[in-house]
Order: sequence, then structure tokens, then C-alpha cells
Amino acid sequence: MILIFPAAAKLLEEKNCSIQKFDAVFYDIISATKDGYFTISEKDDMVHLFVVGGRPYASGRIEKGELSFLDIHEFFDTYSQIGTADLTFYKVEKKLLLSILVYFKKRPIQKFTADMIDMEKVLLDLAAKGADSIIATKCGDKMGFSICLKGRPSFNYLPDGKYAQEQPKDGLLLYIFGEKTCVPSIEVFDDIHMTSASDAIPQKDELPKSLIAYYFKKPGASASVKGAEIILMLADKIVNKYAITKTETTIGRGAGSDILLENPGVSRHHAVIVEKSGKFFIEDKGSSNGTFMNGEKIASRELKDGDQIQILKHILVFKAPLSAAKEAASAEKTMYVDPSQIKASKPGVSTLVLEDGKEFSLKFTVTTIGSGEETEIKLEGGGVAEHHASILRGKGGEFVLVHKGGKTTKVNGAKIQEHHLKSGDVIEIGEFKITYQAS
Repeated sequence: MILIFPAAAKLLEEKNCSIQKFDAVFYDIISATKDGYFTISEKDDMVHLFVVGGRPYASGRIEKGELSFLDIHEFFDTYSQIGTADLTFYKVEKKLLLSILVYFKKRPIQKFTADMIDMEKVLLDLAAKGADSIIATKCGDKMGFSICLKGRPSFNYLPDGKYAQEQPKDGLLLYIFGEKTCVPSIEVFDDIHMTSASDAIPQKDELPKSLIAYYFKKPGASASVKGAEIILMLADKIVNKYAITKTETTIGRGAGSDILLENPGVSRHHAVIVEKSGKFFIEDKGSSNGTFMNGEKIASRELKDGDQIQILKHILVFKAPLSAAKEAASAEKTMYVDPSQIKASKPGVSTLVLEDGKEFSLKFTVTTIGSGEETEIKLEGGGVAEHHASILRGKGGEFVLVHKGGKTTKVNGAKIQEHHLKSGDVIEIGEFKITYQAS
């Protein structure tokens, strides 16, 4: 899905624009405006380069409706792989642009549909807290944003400029309650402080003459230490081993990934293993289904020998480098890795039970549910989307049900976006009723 952001004026649309032309296009654009975003498409995905104050700020990706906030080089890496793309630039007011960036980067404190909650009460609660916040609305592919200062709606950017003449609070409520084409989904963000991507050029530095040369990903440098490896496991079986030879080892389902995971639930650029001064780190790249280590969802974490990285049902076991002496002494031990020693940690086996009695064990950190071939729990019937929902296991062993696609996901008769499951909860997906039983 291509999201349509409000109040965005299209300044450029160039078909089949080669990456070699990008520098000239960029500098032409920032001579006319300082804030906005470029966009290119990669198959069904959209990749953005956000420009704030006339400088590259971050990139972002929309993949199967999921949003990721990424380093700037990700835009150029994608563009270089495509070679030529339809390039578009949208001019956006800075306040709105920062709201869009929050939507890409932050997690909402509340997420619901307009028919699930009293929106006036939500606004009263925000006013009582008195904190700055952003309310994002989505109706089909059209986005809207309301910026609340000290808890009160102060600036609206609604689809098609609706209710622009109304006071911000009234305009927001009129839009939410008056929309006839669909039931708007609503997300509330109270963490709205933004920082640029880690590879943004510092403000004190001049922009280079060529952004392509500055950001284009050169062949990865060799790791400063040798001997580290990743053991890839699936269903408790070793399926491959990968030597870590570069400072950056990419993991994903995109062509060119160093560790390729062919699963639709895995993002194209899912995670990366980075070597810094002899230490190794796993970093999530804004993936849609998350990266977990030893059962805990992480953004970045140092790797130690034996650590288990979990991406959906794939387990990647990190083996740290050995010194020459240890390598010789333990050569026989490392000839074979006992799968029983590196299974994913399971605090207990909870289950989902269908009405016909069929049971599914929640063995993975992320369990996907839908009609697609690659989902862990495949439901063939009316009203089930290809990837309808996911169940995530938290650090303490609790499970969270997350609606991902399709019309609705219900628990005990109520529509949900996210729900912490309790034993006996009845999940409704399409025509199926599924009972959650805790271990």
C-alpha cells in the first residue's frame, strides 16, 4: 500500500530517473525548498529520503504496510540496486514533516479504531496530562495528523484539507466522527522528540558535492578479528553456517543479503551484525516483525558466545572467535554442535486450540497467523488475510496478539490492534474461533 500523506505538494516527478542524476536533482530541489521527502518504489515497497532544513535527515521504508525508520544509506543502497526508478519529491511543512517522521520511528501509546473508544475522552486525558503529542489517523491509504501542544490539538493536517476552517479540536472530531468511507484507525504518540539517522551529516559540516559518493555503500571492510560465525537453525536443525568476515553482515530476505532468510515475514533489510573493535553487535533495521535475542525484543545488543538471535522461526546462534590456543584445544568439540544445546529458550508451551480441537503450540518468539503459505498457523477460510495477525512472546513469557491485516481481529468479541493474552481468551479471525491456553 502507498500511503498518501496530507498537505504534501508534489514538486518533482521524473520517470525512469537514474541514480547518477540524483545529485543534480537534490541540489535543484533544496534551492527551492528545505523540507520534504523523496520517494522511489522497489516492487511493492516505498522507500523515502526525508530532507529537513535542506539536508538528508533519514530514510524510511513502507513494506507491506509496515513502516521502518532507517539510516540514510539505505535509500542510496536501494536506489543503486534498482539503477533507475520513478523519483518523486514532495514539499511538506516542517511541522507536518516531523509528524511523519514520528509516525515512521516511534511506537504509539494507544492504537484503536474510531468505533472502539470515545475520542473526546482521549482528548480530555491528553489535556489532563498536558504533554505534547501527535495523533495520527488512517482511513484506507489516506493519512492525517493532529499536533497537540500541551495536550491540546493545535495544528491539523487532515486528508484532502478537510475541516481546515474549524478550530483544531473541532476539526479533528468532525473528521473522525464524520468519515463515511471507512472507520479511521487512530494512533497516539507522546514521544515526539526526533533525532536524525545515525549517518546524517552533522550540521557543522558542509554537504558533499556528491551525496551518491558519500552514501553509496562500498564493499564491506574485513572484520578486524576472524573466526566468528553464525549457525542458522530451523525446527531445531542446523541448515547452514556463515563465517562473519566483514564489519557489516546483513540479514534479510532481500537479494544480496549475506544471510538470506526466505520468509515473507522477514523484512528485506531485517538486521545487521556489526563488528567494532573486535566486538560484535546485532542491530535491528526497523523490521516489521522484530529481532529477538534470547527471547527479548532488541534494537541493538552486543553478542556473546552462544547468544541466540530469533527472527520469526529462524534461530541464528552466534559463535564467538576463539584464540589460537583455545581453537586447537577445542577443535574436536566444535566439530559438531548439538542442536539440543541451542534450541530457542521456551518458558513453557502455551497453545491455541481451534473449535475442532486442533492445537498449535506457541514455540516461536513470533508466531504468524493467516492464509499465506509461510505462516506458522495457516487458516484456510473466508475473511482470513495472508498475514492476518502475529503473536509475540515477551521477555517474561507472556504473549501479545497483534492485528496485522484483513478486516478485523477480535478477542472475546471486541476488536483489537494489540492485546495481552490471558488464558481462556477467545480469538476471532475470519470464521475461526481460537482459544488461547497458557502453559
